Amino acid sequence: MSKKLISIILSCVLVASLAVVGVVSVSAAVDNDGRYVPSKGVTETNRIYFFMPESWKSEKFNASDAGAYWWSGTDACEAKDGSAKGAPWPGYKMQVYDADANLFYIDLPADVPNIIFNNFLDGGEKYTDGTYQYSKEQYEAAAQTKDATCQYYSDGDDEYYDNMLDSEFWTKAQEAVEGNDKSFLGNFKDNFFIETEYDLGISMTFDNMIFVIDPENSDVNDLSGKVSYGGNFYFFYGKNADGKYEYGGLPNYEMAKDNGVVNVLDKDAKPATPIQPNKPQVPDDNNGANNNGANNNGGNTNPTATVPAPDKNATSSADSVSTSDTTPTSDNGAVQTGVATAAAALAVVLIAGGAVLYTRKRFE
Repeated sequence: MSKKLISIILSCVLVASLAVVGVVSVSAAVDNDGRYVPSKGVTETNRIYFFMPESWKSEKFNASDAGAYWWSGTDACEAKDGSAKGAPWPGYKMQVYDADANLFYIDLPADVPNIIFNNFLDGGEKYTDGTYQYSKEQYEAAAQTKDATCQYYSDGDDEYYDNMLDSEFWTKAQEAVEGNDKSFLGNFKDNFFIETEYDLGISMTFDNMIFVIDPENSDVNDLSGKVSYGGNFYFFYGKNADGKYEYGGLPNYEMAKDNGVVNVLDKDAKPATPIQPNKPQVPDDNNGANNNGANNNGGNTNPTATVPAPDKNATSSADSVSTSDTTPTSDNGAVQTGVATAAAALAVVLIAGGAVLYTRKRFE
């Protein structure tokens, strides 16, 4: 009887160990620098860029990187309700595109509907009695955006694009998608598609687009005092002849210039008043504003767009979960890699397997 009992116990341990390995195999991965890379098996991603304000950096708290946190979709970050087990707040560290320009990027799984960008600093919590988990200074140094739609926009989703070109932006985009002339779509023709599952019509993903915050668009939590900033996704044109990065509100760069909606990224400049569609004005080095849309959410050389296949199960930003002042805290180090976790799980499997062999020989 004892032989059978021990064998059963050890077999259960072995099965549990294999299950752990199975979970790890689909967990999110980070590279040697602790930055996010899609987990194994993810084939559809959108490369999205983030321009982090210089003011978000903090030498005292070693905050010089950008972070990305999402709570739904592949590789979802850790959720307070236990629905996801990925990286804890502030999420995953983004890849560096140009450190001097404060440009970061992430190859985001195409099924992720919402995202929060931050300066990869855990500010901890502010308690109801006015005290802080870490310190008031660290709490205030932790910066973040509001939750932003990052899967796709459709006609009617975003005020900025809905009003572009005298409200003809989506009409012209649909005509280009359905017709033979794709010039309106510039180098971003693969971002546009007709959404049919929910009958949303002409839509666009944010592949190779850039998220820029609007410092004049912020919300302050009434209880915690935490500030979060709105922003929007724009077409990222790359560097201009002067070596400065540009972005704008139309997929075709020349059309964007003609309509005065090309902006220059300047990490040290305070963005000016947002440029209004169809009111051309000459952008200078101190603009960088974005007309934030309802969802809160440069050079002639464009990044090459890929063809993502967007998940149609986008959720509203109203479904957001905890952010920096409510999410379980963590240290500011890199997320544990799937490789290290897998190695630990494999060790358990080997130990369990050896125990089974030992037990069988012991009682035979």
